[in-house]
Amino acid sequence: MNEISVIGGGSWATALVKILTENSIHVNWYMRRSEQVRSINDDAINPDYLSFLKLDNTKIYASDQLDMLVARSKVILFVVPSAQLDQVCEAIPKNDMRDKFVITAIKGTVGPENLLPSAFIARHFELTDLQQAIIAGPCHAEEIARNKKTYITLCGSNQSVIQKISNAFASPYMQVHYSADMIGVEYAAIYKNVVGIVCGMAEGLHYGDNFIAVLVANAIDELGLLLQAVGVPNSRLGNSTYLGDLLVTGYSRHSRNRKFGQYLGQGFSAFEARGMMGMVAEGYYATKGLMNTVSSLELNMPLLQTAYRVLYNHMAAKDEFKLLERNIR
Repeated sequence: MNEISVIGGGSWATALVKILTENSIHVNWYMRRSEQVRSINDDAINPDYLSFLKLDNTKIYASDQLDMLVARSKVILFVVPSAQLDQVCEAIPKNDMRDKFVITAIKGTVGPENLLPSAFIARHFELTDLQQAIIAGPCHAEEIARNKKTYITLCGSNQSVIQKISNAFASPYMQVHYSADMIGVEYAAIYKNVVGIVCGMAEGLHYGDNFIAVLVANAIDELGLLLQAVGVPNSRLGNSTYLGDLLVTGYSRHSRNRKFGQYLGQGFSAFEARGMMGMVAEGYYATKGLMNTVSSLELNMPLLQTAYRVLYNHMAAKDEFKLLERNIR
């Protein structure tokens, strides 16, 4: 496997392209904006994300022609915001995807049915489980861009294909592991963005490390409750794919969801905070999607409920946190 088509032009996509090209994988890279395409092809720089990073554009063909780039590769890597996934998929002829292997690196639910990204793609393109994998783990793009040691997990049921693909992502600073638990890992990756927002709100409200530690401890319990409810058997939450991703999103200065939450804690509205970000905070969409799922399962998840009321019921973060204090242990 020496060629992959990457769909998406954000920081996470840019970091993954960096890894792939370092491993001599040719990348056919779809970007929606023509300015980004020109900058990649001419200067080897993504002007909007990780602009300090010089890529190897001898191994990159960037274009804003989606269907053409999909046709060029047998392996397709989706790295777009969850809110854009349905539009992107609609723009790809279904027949063009029948023989593809699809990797998903998206952390949010999709559409009015709040589907997992992998489930949405499988249904839309009529793919089997053997044609899919997801990438997950504690892996901020900014640190990958600077060759900081990172562990990622490739999840899926087609272990033989995934083992081959894993070589494209492995490097001295990238350690790749395998898991068969697509559903559990995908739900964990979505929920951790909600936790990042809540921890950010706590920071913006001037709570200290002691209280944020309590939030994270309760978040671990909530995640375990969610995974059990969706039928994931005996997940080892201490595994870096689950807990590691949650912790880095809750604590790291690189977390865009945490930064988004800080703005909310400082008194900005969700609309104002989104405008100040300059990039998508997936937790905004994940909160609504997960809240609908959790409500149907009749689960009590105070952190998720707090995020939802602040984001969608327009409640003040300071008032919601007073209530949250009484609902966590």
